Amino acid sequence: MKTTSTINNAQLFFIIFQTQVGVGVLSLPSSLYAEAGTDGWITLMITGGAIQLVVFILYFLSKRFPSLTLFEYAPKIVGKYVAFIISFLYVAFAIATAVIVLELFETTIKTWILFRTPMLVILLLLTVSGTYLAVGKIKVMGRFYQFVSVLIIPLVLMSAYTLKDADIRYILPLGQNGMGTIFKATQKGIVSMLGFEIVLFVYPYVQNKGKAALKSLTLANIAVTSLYTFLTFTTYVFFSPGQLEIIPEPLVYMLKGVSFIIVDRVDLLFLSIWIISVMTSYVSYLYIAGRGIQHLTKRKKTTGSILVAAILALIFSMFSHDRYTVEMLSSYHAKASYFFALGFPLVLLLVSLLFKKKEESQ
Repeated sequence: MKTTSTINNAQLFFIIFQTQVGVGVLSLPSSLYAEAGTDGWITLMITGGAIQLVVFILYFLSKRFPSLTLFEYAPKIVGKYVAFIISFLYVAFAIATAVIVLELFETTIKTWILFRTPMLVILLLLTVSGTYLAVGKIKVMGRFYQFVSVLIIPLVLMSAYTLKDADIRYILPLGQNGMGTIFKATQKGIVSMLGFEIVLFVYPYVQNKGKAALKSLTLANIAVTSLYTFLTFTTYVFFSPGQLEIIPEPLVYMLKGVSFIIVDRVDLLFLSIWIISVMTSYVSYLYIAGRGIQHLTKRKKTTGSILVAAILALIFSMFSHDRYTVEMLSSYHAKASYFFALGFPLVLLLVSLLFKKKEESQ
């Protein structure tokens, strides 16, 4: 494989990290509070452990076919007809994810920043920039993700600054909602931290596979879990339980009250960084959809396929943008995500082990 089409383990780490850190970070504290109360931050740590088990499954499946993507090795495991259906469903899932990212991006930007800007203009901002990045080589994506990840540092620092007004009593006593409730709420965390399944499509391009790749995957999961846990914890000790019940996006509200001598609207600075994370998630799923369309249509290049996926996502994202509809679509998408992040990979791994199917060593 050409070195221009490969990524190192650091770039693999940042691809996983940036794909997971996406649009759900704003509403995650609120949705977790609705399920587990102020123990939601504990739920996230348990969620990280559950995701690590899934990461092992994805890694062992990819390891059996080290130079192939899921689209390419699925026919070797379950036959071309079943594999065609699985590949088509993955393309549909990736496009659906891109649609939801676009819709949540548009509603958030319109609510907090560009109040009177037409919907299509806001959608095109993400679509054009994201498509431009997605049509580049995987190495370009990896380098870009690695470069913009430094912006996570000011995001953490801004959130940490609010701890001066924190009240630890808001989350006491720990575990007050019971372990059953805490474990049940992990489904909310898993959905918000989706993105690790992209390893099924980028693993062939990793230069150093094996334990080095697994280490990158594990570190990415630890980093995302730590970031989400910290951000959720800061909102829980900043707002009282009564306030958390009525605030839909507590992270933005928390930073809206913070100001410095030279920066008055810290929340806008936070959202500016958040937009980058949204774009990286959008690009990753656009890339997956484009690679899937390329495989299904047997095209040589991915550029046209990615453009088709971007246009489809843009068209579908323009239908409805009221918060109720977006939340309803997100709930259906969340249920489907279990099949694509765990269900299908687990079945493929078990079948490949049962019938001893793996890529022949060259």
